[in-house]
Amino acid sequence: MGDPEAVARGVCLRALTGASKTRKQLADLLAKRGVPEDAATRVLDRFTEVGLIDDAAFAAAWVSSRQSGRGLARRALTAELRAKGVDGEVAAAAVAEVDPQDEWDAARRLVERKLPSMRRLDRATAERRLVGMLARKGYGGGLAGWVVREALDARDQGDLAADEAADLAEDGISEERPAEHAGARRRGASLPERIDGVGDGLEVGEGGRARSLGRPGRVPPGTWVDDLP
Repeated sequence: MGDPEAVARGVCLRALTGASKTRKQLADLLAKRGVPEDAATRVLDRFTEVGLIDDAAFAAAWVSSRQSGRGLARRALTAELRAKGVDGEVAAAAVAEVDPQDEWDAARRLVERKLPSMRRLDRATAERRLVGMLARKGYGGGLAGWVVREALDARDQGDLAADEAADLAEDGISEERPAEHAGARRRGASLPERIDGVGDGLEVGEGGRARSLGRPGRVPPGTWVDDLP
């Protein structure tokens, strides 16, 4: 092998060229290459001293990337950092920087992306699969259940509104200007001889205006006949 420390330095530098690594990852790589443990420790200590190995910086960057890119919750992020050899306290400090609101927003985005593929499923099945997907991302049951029910409720309300709009379209009624239809019906209809509680106190005057006959307050003076219900 020649100089074990020279070999260890070369291995570490090549490994760090592509992406940052934890001290544990580099130690495992040196062991796999057959570098003696004492030589590996000296090189790793030196790299840590000059800042080429920084587990805290690695953890912070990992959390930021995985939380925003993959939507992972804090529990999953902690597990991944521990698997890469990051110390528990260092991992906890990095994960603590995740804003709880960001975690909720990430869960909502995950559900929104997955929801269209669940359209053919009944609600119970869709809810179970969506909660399971969030659980695999590290979300707890309470948060996952809330976000999934919220999304399914919104979807159901949207489907109901779409069905109602389709029914109105089939009946030839426009949702945009319903008052116009009602006004057309009033203008085209004749004034009934008697309107319960009102008609017996009205008289049609000149110009089609209705005036009250002894029952003030029932119909305001000057009301047009077409304006009556």
